[in-house]
Amino acid sequence: MTTLHHYHCPVTRELLGDAELSFQSLIVNGVSERYDDKIFTAVRTGELGEGLHADGAIVITDGWGNHHIDFVTVIEELGKRGIPSVGMSYIARQGRLVCTNDYMDMIVDFNKNESGYESSIVGDNNLVEYDAHKAVSLLKLKLKREGISIRKNADGKDKVLRMGRHIHHVETVRFGEKTELNGPQLTVRRTIGEIKEAEKEYIADFSVHLIGPADRHRYVHTNLDFMPVACKTEDTLGNGKTVLLGGIAAMITGGEANGAYEPHNIGSSEGFLDEVVRFGSSGTPEVTDKLLHVEVTFMPEKGSTVEAVRAAHHLADRVVNEVRLAMKKAYSDYSGPYDIMEYHVSPRKANIIVVKIVSALGNMYESAVFPYEPGGISGAKYLMDMESPPIHISPLQCLDGVIHSLL
Repeated sequence: MTTLHHYHCPVTRELLGDAELSFQSLIVNGVSERYDDKIFTAVRTGELGEGLHADGAIVITDGWGNHHIDFVTVIEELGKRGIPSVGMSYIARQGRLVCTNDYMDMIVDFNKNESGYESSIVGDNNLVEYDAHKAVSLLKLKLKREGISIRKNADGKDKVLRMGRHIHHVETVRFGEKTELNGPQLTVRRTIGEIKEAEKEYIADFSVHLIGPADRHRYVHTNLDFMPVACKTEDTLGNGKTVLLGGIAAMITGGEANGAYEPHNIGSSEGFLDEVVRFGSSGTPEVTDKLLHVEVTFMPEKGSTVEAVRAAHHLADRVVNEVRLAMKKAYSDYSGPYDIMEYHVSPRKANIIVVKIVSALGNMYESAVFPYEPGGISGAKYLMDMESPPIHISPLQCLDGVIHSLL
């Protein structure tokens, strides 16, 4: 699941739009390497769910195999505490569960390939809106089956949480002498970006490209992430105001020179861009979007290291951040409207939580949380460095880019 996928999280959007359920919390878990750590995180997640007075949960994993140990154990620990869950995972044939328990009775498999085997096409097997709708419907059925009422007789007022988001649509993107945003035109500095001295051990070179929808039949290294181009103009992630550039997304790709190594876990996605990405999925840019593309060339034998992949993401974030600064300047005197995103936490409805089990094993298989800017990485904390404890976030923080994926 790319950063862009979490930014548009279909399950979060589905629950926020559901009139029968109350949704106030997500828990982000990193996949641990050691079995004892997996158990520790799962138990803490069950306790946190209990402390949040959750009536039900949707548990999502962005991988399979090793991820399924964390996935199955979290569902079990929630179930032991009377919190019924619906699980969501890629399973099919290739990702069949490596373990199970008595609580694994409702699973949404978001495989999209008839063969039942994962492809190396980004977005090919994404969790999409239909999967989210199915999971929420199944959870309501499970709550009813287990005698948990969706409607409660509790007293009290709804707690309303809000955030403003303004979408600034970009029609043309070009290179120029400086980075600036003028109405529907974005100009990107020709010499944008730099490799820091400490990164030169890992990164040999990089290039920045502007790719239109008709220019996607070009060869790229394997995909390392898709990110929104957005900035905060007021307050912090999940609060205040955000400006999002519509019609454009950021893309980072990377590999060692001459195709020596393409960072991957199961399969890399290098190739012609229009063939290795399924555009218009929940974790990829729209078919009509322009791309701000940062392509990184790693030093020999460094493409598989934690330090190199982190450095590549920071380099790309600095490129995007120059655009963010131009956005902030353009909106420094803005007094126009923001679309208000809000949700109601109601004591009169069943309280639902979402658990996201994300990569935290290092290299191209890692996640970070709470960056300074939406979908960024500067300022973020790596789950692997924290040994993957359960991290509580709000729905609006999720939809404001608090999770960054290092694919």
